[in-house]
Amino acid sequence: LSPIWAGPDIQAIRIPMRGQADSLNISVAAAVLFYESLRQRGLD
Repeated sequence: LSPIWAGPDIQAIRIPMRGQADSLNISVAAAVLFYESLRQRGLD
């Protein structure tokens, strides 16, 4: 990752995963976060 992503304004998150996957690509991670945001607001 570029140094801009290591700045003090950036907060890391963890997405719990089951199974053998070690990582998600950025589009899948964004979709998971978007879905969870909608779910918590009752819009799913």
